[in-house]
Amino acid sequence: MAEFLTTNGISYWIENIIMESKRELTLVSPYLQLSKTFFERLKDASNRKVKIVIIYGKDDLKPNERNSLAELNVELYFFENLHAKCYYNEGDMVITSMNMYEFSEKNNREMGVRITKDDDSNLYEKAVKETKSIILSSEVIQLARTNRQFFNEKNSPENKSENKKNKRGYCIRCEARIPYDIERPYCWECFATWAQFENPEYEENVCHGCGEFENTSMLKPVCYNCYRKFEK
Repeated sequence: MAEFLTTNGISYWIENIIMESKRELTLVSPYLQLSKTFFERLKDASNRKVKIVIIYGKDDLKPNERNSLAELNVELYFFENLHAKCYYNEGDMVITSMNMYEFSEKNNREMGVRITKDDDSNLYEKAVKETKSIILSSEVIQLARTNRQFFNEKNSPENKSENKKNKRGYCIRCEARIPYDIERPYCWECFATWAQFENPEYEENVCHGCGEFENTSMLKPVCYNCYRKFEK
C-alpha cells in the first residue's frame, strides 16, 4: 500500500533508500544539488559496490559536484525535458515533487508517495520501466575530476595580495560564484536569510575559496588549504 509523505518524510525516505540500497540505486531529479549528507550517503553506497544511476535535466553541474560525483561509482545522464522526480533501490521507491536539491529539502513544502516492490509491484515496475525509457533518450555525461586553477601560482607577497583581491569565490550556502571576500562569504540572497538569525557558527556545506564540499560557517568560511593559500 502506497504511503503519503510530506517534506520531512520525503527527505527521510530518500536518504533511507540510498542507505539501504544493495545492488542498484536510481535517482531522477531535474535539479541536482547534493547536500553534504546525501553525498556522504552516496559515497557509502558506492563503497558497497552499488550501481548508482543519476538522471538530471536542469543547470550545469558545479565543479565541486562534478568532482565529487567523479569519485563515485555513478552513471550520470542528462535529459533536457526532465520534470519527473523519482528515487528508488531494489525494493523501495519515492515519487515526489521534491528535487534532489538542498533548497527544496530546507525551504519548500513538498508532497510524495512511498511505494514498495513487495506491496505495489505493478506500480513499482511501471515507474522503473518509464525511468529506463528516459535513460535511453538521455545524454551520457562523462565524469572526470578536474583540478581548478584560481590564479597564476606566483606566490610573491605582491602577487598573492593582488590575486586574493581579484579572485572569485563561492557562496558557502548556494555555491553561486561571488567575489572572494572572507568577510562576506554569502551571496546577497543567502546573506539576507542568514542575517535573520546571525549565527556565525551555523554550519554550511561549501568552501568559499575552492567551492568543494566542506563544513564551513561565517566564522570559518574556507577550508584549511584555501586558508593557507589565500589568507596566510
